[in-house]
Amino acid sequence: MSDQRGWAAPGPMPPDGNGPQDRPWTGYGPGHGTPPPPPPPPRLEYRPGIIPLRPLALGEIWSGVFATVRGNPGATLGLALVTTAAVLVPATALALWLAGQDLGLALVFETDPLADPDIASDPFLNATVASYLPVLAMWIASILLPVFMALVIGHAVQGQKVTLAQTWQQSRGRILTAVATTFLVIAMFVAVVVALIGVLVVLWATDSTGWAAGGTAVAIIASVTVGTYLWVKVGFAVTVVVLEGAGARRAIARSWQLTRGRPFWRIFGIRLLTSIVATIAGSIVATPIGLIALFAAGSPESTLIWLLPLSQAVSVLVQGVLVTPFVSGVDSLLYVDQRIRREGLDVMLMQQLHPSPSP
Repeated sequence: MSDQRGWAAPGPMPPDGNGPQDRPWTGYGPGHGTPPPPPPPPRLEYRPGIIPLRPLALGEIWSGVFATVRGNPGATLGLALVTTAAVLVPATALALWLAGQDLGLALVFETDPLADPDIASDPFLNATVASYLPVLAMWIASILLPVFMALVIGHAVQGQKVTLAQTWQQSRGRILTAVATTFLVIAMFVAVVVALIGVLVVLWATDSTGWAAGGTAVAIIASVTVGTYLWVKVGFAVTVVVLEGAGARRAIARSWQLTRGRPFWRIFGIRLLTSIVATIAGSIVATPIGLIALFAAGSPESTLIWLLPLSQAVSVLVQGVLVTPFVSGVDSLLYVDQRIRREGLDVMLMQQLHPSPSP
């Protein structure tokens, strides 16, 4: 048997006065302050895809959206471009045609003998009215883009990439439900506006004490508050339709459930800040194009007819491709974050990605 001894755990330190040379000097002790706390253990996190599977901070949500776009350019920017162009091109063509037509403004002259007859053929007014057609088309595209972005985000969280064709194939069955959900949400906001109008009509029709102005201010503030509350509460509805396969009413109820309690204010703050950033970014893109259209107001009629609708179309195209996917991606990742915080989605995804071996 060899006398060589293996490594053993160190024993207790000797008492004071017994072998001080065996104790390392740390600079702490009586009269030297207190020792610093030990460093925290390194935080381990599991990141199969664009985000770590744990509750997320704002920066991680935004960076996750950018990572999704970088990793899936075809399914994000490419599909946004295709979708926007598909509705924008015919709308712009129609706007260009209408800009050179009499848009029915002559009816104003027929019913009002004092109206200026030149208004009916004002090219700037005609082109301005026609230029709103691309904006309407962009609104239609904005209903579809959150569907595609939610699907891509769902795959990206698990570290999976999807192509444009795969995204379309997997999401097309949910488009009608998502559209129905969107219109149901719009109906809720319309109800708030109708209620506001009804209150204002009653206030001003029955006002005999001069309180109508104050009541109007209170009614407007109340309606804005209710509208903002709804904006947060139903913000996950389309994402629920895509990722959970829920129907329209079930998706709204599910979104309402995920946003209850104190997290409401966090979701409100993140969505509001994201909207502000997206609006500023969109304005940076749209302002130069709008200035071109503004300076073109004194251009010849033949130039003005096509320049205003076309500049509006280019503006909404750029915003639709760059801004809408970002906002939709943030909403989808907020949904994932809420499910992690409330339902342990991170644990479920870990078990799904790495199932325990069967005995």
